[in-house]
Amino acid sequence: MGTLAVIYLSLLPIRKNLTYIHLHPLHSMATGVLQSLASLDWGTFLTLASAGLVSWHYFRAKKAARLPPGPRGLPLVGNVLDAPTEQHWLKFAELGDVWGEISSLIVFGQTMIIVNSTKVAEDLLDVRGANFSDRPVIQMGGELCGFNNVLALSQYGDRVRKERKLLHQLFGTQAAMAQFTPLLSEEIDQFLRNIAKNPGGFIEEIRHMTAGISLRIAYGYHLCESPERDPLLEMYETVGQNFNRSTAPGAFLVDIMPFLRYLPEWLPGGGFKTTARKWSKHLHGTVDAGLGYVKKQMAAGAAETSFVSTQLEEKCHDDYLIKWAATSIQEGGSDTTAAQIEAFFLAMSLYPDVQRAAQDELDRVIGTDRLPDLSDRAQLPYVNALCKEILRWHVATPISIPHRTREDFIYSRDGDLEPLLIPKNSLIMTNIWKMTHDPERYADPMVFNPSRFIETAAKGSEQDPAQICFGYGRRICPGKLLGDTTVFMACSAILSVFNVSKPQENGVSVEPQVGQTSGTVSHPLPFKCVVEPRDARALGLIRGE
Repeated sequence: MGTLAVIYLSLLPIRKNLTYIHLHPLHSMATGVLQSLASLDWGTFLTLASAGLVSWHYFRAKKAARLPPGPRGLPLVGNVLDAPTEQHWLKFAELGDVWGEISSLIVFGQTMIIVNSTKVAEDLLDVRGANFSDRPVIQMGGELCGFNNVLALSQYGDRVRKERKLLHQLFGTQAAMAQFTPLLSEEIDQFLRNIAKNPGGFIEEIRHMTAGISLRIAYGYHLCESPERDPLLEMYETVGQNFNRSTAPGAFLVDIMPFLRYLPEWLPGGGFKTTARKWSKHLHGTVDAGLGYVKKQMAAGAAETSFVSTQLEEKCHDDYLIKWAATSIQEGGSDTTAAQIEAFFLAMSLYPDVQRAAQDELDRVIGTDRLPDLSDRAQLPYVNALCKEILRWHVATPISIPHRTREDFIYSRDGDLEPLLIPKNSLIMTNIWKMTHDPERYADPMVFNPSRFIETAAKGSEQDPAQICFGYGRRICPGKLLGDTTVFMACSAILSVFNVSKPQENGVSVEPQVGQTSGTVSHPLPFKCVVEPRDARALGLIRGE
């Protein structure tokens, strides 16, 4: 103690001199500042004072805020054991039950914000979309395979705005959609004929139909009806499979540890680079093939009007924007719509009473001598409600593609939520499945019940799932209206002419497995059902007689 006292006393003269030296310039500086403030008008002074006060409050809140709650992680790896590798929506829903409507995980330094609430999703992604519209950098699917060129994974900016504007003009309004009604009717009629010939292959026929619709809209391309597989369809189906596999959360270690991207391919564990190179080559070849087909047809004077042909004729955009926008039309709508129509067949086999109620309405309103059309939709409230229930009951993208935060953000709500820090570059994971299966919003959410969307004197209608299922903010699905229209027209036509039921084995009904596949786009788990014409009259409609 005595030694410390001696050292302290010995430093006093130096400390005194240093204080004296620095007081003079500080005094001069303070005097200058006061003189400058005195020369300001009151308006400028109040503006500066307000800006300073806001900044002080922000940094004070940021210092006090913490991450949204979540399980305690391990050193270095964080919540790697808490992050699901499949059926993410169920695990994230469990986190929500424990930690609330907004929670967080940190995996190898990457912050993930889990959103299980429509209110939080709207607050962040709709109201504050400018800060939450970027996409994550996905090493395998995006950087290595090339899917970062597709609209869904592109970083928000001028290119995304241009492409979304083009797609909105194409099919973003009811007036724009009207031009595609004849096309949809043609493809759905062909689908009905294919199902009648091949009832056991209804899954394949669904995917053939939805791909046929999107290929015609994008390229004016008609699928081959021969027994051989259509070459362009096969190419795009492979692209879709590769997209789902390469962008699935946690499917590749390089997405968790990005530095692996720079290791030599020949090292153990480097096989993912071989796979990525193969998938990238196939993707770019497919995208160029679609554009090349339209150019060849235009040169021959045989091109059907399509998105690509229209853009090439107008010459307002370069080939890069046109060909990747066309790929977004094909890949963005085909697979998700197919998943929802597959779920329709599953639901009809499980809920025969719902099927009969919808068929009764169709027979009463449409009659038995024609197929329903889009113009009939307003007169078919139960069928329309049934299509809404398909969107809710089976969410094709249960965890929508994550958003990424551009800057730090302090999220709070007066009275019911303390300030929470959402750091820059956080991934915002919106659990669409949880939102559409929330018992506080949907009664008996696991039950397929179209009546929940029909208002009566005793109860109101539950929330339209289309407000949830197609995403939020500036990255909401641009093909929302096309997908919704296709589901209605296809399902109403199927109900008019087919009965769907469970298969029988030894006189006993075979219960289908209910569940969803993991992946960016989620299909029902494999199931079987019996699809047969309702009667001779229905068979005549199918054949176009």
